[in-house]
Amino acid sequence: MIFCVIIIALDIFALWTGAIKQPKIKSEISEPLLIDFKTDFKERIKSALPDESEGLALGYLLGDKSELGTSLKEIIAAVGLTHLIVASGAHLGIILNFTKKSFGKISRLAGLLAALFAVGLFIGIIGLTPSALRAGLVAALSLLATYFGRDLKPGRLVLYAATATILINPLYPINLSWLLSFASFTAILMLAPELERYFYGPDKKPSTFASLLVASLSATLLTAPILLFYFGQLSLISVVANLLISPTLAFTMLFTFLTGILPNFITATLAHLLVQYHINVASFLFEQTAFLINIDKNNPLVFLIYLPVLAGFIFLKCSSR
Repeated sequence: MIFCVIIIALDIFALWTGAIKQPKIKSEISEPLLIDFKTDFKERIKSALPDESEGLALGYLLGDKSELGTSLKEIIAAVGLTHLIVASGAHLGIILNFTKKSFGKISRLAGLLAALFAVGLFIGIIGLTPSALRAGLVAALSLLATYFGRDLKPGRLVLYAATATILINPLYPINLSWLLSFASFTAILMLAPELERYFYGPDKKPSTFASLLVASLSATLLTAPILLFYFGQLSLISVVANLLISPTLAFTMLFTFLTGILPNFITATLAHLLVQYHINVASFLFEQTAFLINIDKNNPLVFLIYLPVLAGFIFLKCSSR
């Protein structure tokens, strides 16, 4: 933990002072088969979806922001949705849930092997990006711990994944995808459960809407300083954006995936309608300038927001005990 904190602090200080610049970490996967598959897959989606929809659809499914227009990138960043277009645990979780349910009916071992294969395929297609690597490590550790009956604490899971990725590349902590991936992951895995336990007690389970609201609020709290640091803009109603868009994310990814496998009018239309809905929601909220925070970029003081968040988390932990 101390190692991670020191590396992250040094990276942020060096970035702030200009000693280093934000690196553009590219994929390290070079298997021709995987690259060809990804290229063909993208082309099929691009040929089936309109120009405005294809960029965001590919961002959701592959964590690929290269097809997004500049204005749409700014809108998504301002309303706090950037963490949805990095290849993260949410994307991999959807894939793993389907895999485990399908192959787990055969045997526990079949479910484990199929899920691990899905993790490898996911990283192989996406590439060794910071967010995909984090998602893959966490998924593999969780799958193995569950299979062997081990109770892997959320805090340890976050720490192991952070340490492993930083050892691979010490500059990951100043990469936007890495930061957003870990922030949203930590929020959903650690902060959201404590909020639910505090408001509903240890025995009562909140409704689906309440769980989604808590998860959106948690993700917004932990990603806000990062978005302010890198973009200098954030909407105070970003929780609303997450609340309106997150429930349909899995369906959007599913229809986009099916369109990429076998282009057809039905799934392409459904994917386009959902993506267009997301764009309209984000654009509408972005236009509510009264709720928009604007500050100078690359100001490390925004990370002081984490101090009251940390204090609140400690209070929640003590209250639950």
